[in-house]
Amino acid sequence: MSRPFLERIAPSAIPLAWLQLTAERKRFATAVAGISFAVAMMLFQIGLHSALFKQALTPFYKLRADIYLLSSQYEYIGVPRTLRTETLWRALALPEVEDVCPIWMAPLPLKNPVTGKWRDLFVMAFDPHQRVFADAQIDAQRSKLASGNTALMDALAHPDFGPFSELLKTQPQVHTELNNSGVDIVGLCSIGTTFIADGNLVTSRDAFLRMFPGASSADIMAGVIQIKSGADPAATAAKLRALLPIDVRVLTTAEVLECERAYWSDRTPIGFVISASMLVALIVGAVIVYQILYTDVSDHLPEYATLKSIGFSDGFFTRLILQESVILSVSGFIPGVALAWAVHSLTRTMAGLQVQLECVNLVWVFLLALAMCSAAGALATRKLRHANPADIV
Repeated sequence: MSRPFLERIAPSAIPLAWLQLTAERKRFATAVAGISFAVAMMLFQIGLHSALFKQALTPFYKLRADIYLLSSQYEYIGVPRTLRTETLWRALALPEVEDVCPIWMAPLPLKNPVTGKWRDLFVMAFDPHQRVFADAQIDAQRSKLASGNTALMDALAHPDFGPFSELLKTQPQVHTELNNSGVDIVGLCSIGTTFIADGNLVTSRDAFLRMFPGASSADIMAGVIQIKSGADPAATAAKLRALLPIDVRVLTTAEVLECERAYWSDRTPIGFVISASMLVALIVGAVIVYQILYTDVSDHLPEYATLKSIGFSDGFFTRLILQESVILSVSGFIPGVALAWAVHSLTRTMAGLQVQLECVNLVWVFLLALAMCSAAGALATRKLRHANPADIV
């Protein structure tokens, strides 16, 4: 009759693996610290990757768009290329199209109203008479942008841009300069830092054209298309590609997001650096665990050999070492999560990146830590499996 599963993974129901690990407390603490570091690094890199790419796409999430019209030369949002406004109006010929909205975008310098320091932010401009933004905070303040050189400042921007949030608590507007032209900040929005800028500003089309010499209402940086209820974005986009000139890219919202994500992941070092950092953390943790378990096996080799000589199989010792690996992975995972939480909090405060500890990431990192420790444990048992008891005792 086969033994119960619990007895097979815990021989004789004796917590031998735990006793082996804790017999040398400094060694055990070193292993736990190494695994905690690896876990914290992996969690931070995954959180950073998610936050960076999510925030890089935030301007697209803020818009009410089913389909985008972009220049055929478009690469990413930070360097928009122009296309003719008349091209966007032609899209209204399709019965599936509900409305079209032109967008102007550009990085422009903003003057800190307190320190006088200039710093570039990303400006998005639109016709405030149209409902272009899905963001309720921006949509509710469209009337403030309908006249004059007025704008909404990003409340999540880097502090170097100025204390606009505090100033607007005591006054209805804050006067400053954008690209050497006067602008009145009349409200706040929440967009956050992206790969292209540490802050954002939303203004009207007319204000943008006055502040950006050389810009023209006939040339736009992007066209936002809203389709009628029940219409299929992919099918409508296909019809638009057949209708519009070949120098115009027609992309659904999902395709734009994937295009932008692919640019930053594949054509810049960001994706590689984050993946490499995770791999380094994994290797460091595995090496530390291997060294600890290998030393443990070496120190107790005579005892293991004695047990082996009286009939204990290699499987017994393999299970024992793997138990130690599991104990180490669990013991290191908990403080690693705590360390990652602290680093995440510091990153949100210092850099403005909204990194979060997500449950799915915790599961993946725990599985990686378990695999890392198990692989290191399996390697550490090689010396024991190949040892001859007669030569050791």
